[in-house]
Amino acid sequence: MKTENSDENTEKKEDVEGHLKKLDPDKFVQSYGNYGKYQILTYILVQTLNFFYSSSMYVMSFVQLNLEKTCLYENETLSMSQTCSIEDEKHKGFRKQCGVVAGTEINITNGHTARTNLLIDFNLSCSHWFFQEFGLTIFTTAAIVAVPIMSMLADKYGRKPIIVFSAILAFLANLAASFSPNYAVFLCLRAIVGASSDTYLSVGSVATCEYISEKARAWITVVYNVAWSLGMVWTLLVTLMTDDWRWRYFIVVFPGIYAFSLWCFLPESPHWLIVKNRTEKLKKYIETANRINKKTPDFSECQQSSHHEEKHESFKALLGSKKLIWILFANGFIEMVISLVYFAISFLCAELGGDHVRAFLFSSIVEIPAGLSVLPLMMFMGRKTIVIWCLVFQTLALIAVTVFLHSYTMNLLMMLIAKIMATIIYSVHPIWANEQFPTSVRSLCFSLMNVPQSLGIIMSPYLKHIAMSPNWLPYVVIALFSFISATLAFMLNETKNTKLPTDVESLTNPTEAADLAAYCSSTSSSTVSSISKKNTKSSKKTSSNENMTKSLGTVTFSSE
Repeated sequence: MKTENSDENTEKKEDVEGHLKKLDPDKFVQSYGNYGKYQILTYILVQTLNFFYSSSMYVMSFVQLNLEKTCLYENETLSMSQTCSIEDEKHKGFRKQCGVVAGTEINITNGHTARTNLLIDFNLSCSHWFFQEFGLTIFTTAAIVAVPIMSMLADKYGRKPIIVFSAILAFLANLAASFSPNYAVFLCLRAIVGASSDTYLSVGSVATCEYISEKARAWITVVYNVAWSLGMVWTLLVTLMTDDWRWRYFIVVFPGIYAFSLWCFLPESPHWLIVKNRTEKLKKYIETANRINKKTPDFSECQQSSHHEEKHESFKALLGSKKLIWILFANGFIEMVISLVYFAISFLCAELGGDHVRAFLFSSIVEIPAGLSVLPLMMFMGRKTIVIWCLVFQTLALIAVTVFLHSYTMNLLMMLIAKIMATIIYSVHPIWANEQFPTSVRSLCFSLMNVPQSLGIIMSPYLKHIAMSPNWLPYVVIALFSFISATLAFMLNETKNTKLPTDVESLTNPTEAADLAAYCSSTSSSTVSSISKKNTKSSKKTSSNENMTKSLGTVTFSSE
């Protein structure tokens, strides 16, 4: 008898494992409802990381504020260049830097000292503006190199370990940066912060789309924008607390200690677990999800005709699909343009008001209504439609800036409209792009798409230093890029109410891209039908073979 029971349990276990390997990832997540409590909690855990990314980026605006400099010579003020080269007509013999010529002295007129400004502390007061912006440039450049590699690891080893490791590394490097003895060490640490931060942001964006149902993805933008805006406001509040740049940096990044809690509370992506056939970890996920959601779904309706074959697809599979290459190119160009517009206006915030602090606050506030508007837009409109129309309005706003260059109020209004449109696109487009990429290479594709996005970020702070003639030309060029982005978006497919492609082959094969809406709409009717059938069979007292329940712990399948 014991042998028979043992064989029966083994057979039951193998049967359940076979069912788990045939789960449809989208239907599995949907089985907990549109807004499963556990799924929403995991989404919030990941999207909260935007707070730390935002503060890590914008802190640079407050630790190296622009310096207003003059050259003093025998109680006389001499004109000099941004790199402190003396250019005074009265003293043509002075062809060296102020401070090098005997009797000359650099005077900082806006009150900054080595304690309050990184540029003075690291002897960068007279360095070229290109070098002065390296704190942000190295942040983004390191991300271009690291994120594709880390994303491939996330596709192979899971989303959770990469997100947790990179978030903790970013926190530790940020703390160390506030104690940097020189600029070289500071840049090295900023490179680590940038590589790590972009990793957890990129992989986290992918994981978020996999944690929650298709309908709930509209809510991604809410926590995303709130966390991002709060990171900007937190940076501003710390600026008001202390004027010591090292303390500013330390306090701004200290909340990043939150990263350690992710190891305990963040689950692995159910999409990844199903596609990679990690059935034991999937059972633990189901157990936790059932307990928190107070629901035990019947996964028999979430089955596919065959089980998933574990695939470790990488560049080779990606390069073999012309369709995927096209999707990458189009989405990458769109990301580059919106990041260029968004961050250029953000870093130019000093132009939006009378002082730096008030201007930055003003620039941050406009993101709140923009972020909140995304939720109703995504609930009632397609991702593609939102992106196209916002790119069109962004193009028109940028063109309008050139018309009102000499009207401060109208110029400001048009710039803010352009930023609002960029904020909406920045919220919607990553979701849309992730839904186009196959699960097996989703992290890799998203990281590759972020390379042109990073180029847009790198270019953005330098726009304020570049003088072009006529002065409206930069806005026209960016407006043209924005219009091209709208055209590319028009050529991509809508993803609302469609299932996520599991691998490169399913992306190419249209029969694999089944409509998820059909499942969602049929769930309730099929459940009623199932209950009706069970009641009928129960009343007829049929044998247990006609209605058999296969379960192991909290994993339940019903078959007839």
